[in-house]
Amino acid sequence: MRKLLVFVFCANLLLWAVSLHLLPDRVAVHFGQGGTPDSWASKQGNALLFLLLEVPLFVFFYFAPGLALRVPEKYLSLPKKRYWLQEENRPELKKRLASKMGEFGSVFFLFLFGVGLLTIQANLADPVRLDESLFLVVFVAFMAYTVVWCVEFIRAFRPPKHPPPGA
Repeated sequence: MRKLLVFVFCANLLLWAVSLHLLPDRVAVHFGQGGTPDSWASKQGNALLFLLLEVPLFVFFYFAPGLALRVPEKYLSLPKKRYWLQEENRPELKKRLASKMGEFGSVFFLFLFGVGLLTIQANLADPVRLDESLFLVVFVAFMAYTVVWCVEFIRAFRPPKHPPPGA
């Protein structure tokens, strides 16, 4: 999953670089009802905003599994954390966290890629307008995935069932 996370993040970087060449000097960065722009920025300001948001998010998703094992237990919110923070279970904890965070991060960056494409499309249209129906599909799909991921995350951290003694 971590390779997919890196790949999707790099695709976002490529989209960012392409947008610098495609977009006009003044770009819509937020859209209101009806897909009409309600906030504008310079092309460079938009690019800087991208870097300030997406790079730290990538770092978080990529390094979260290792960092989770270094924070004090009281700051870690994890299902069945007493079980998972036992020394013998930490390698499996890190493996599962890496998988789940890589998975969610990959889908999150796919969502941002879709939003980026829609934003470029909107800014190249005359008049500038976001395709709200397509944005809604992308947004609802991402939110539905998030709900499913949360349930799967909780399930992924159920302790394994051990056979009863003497079985």
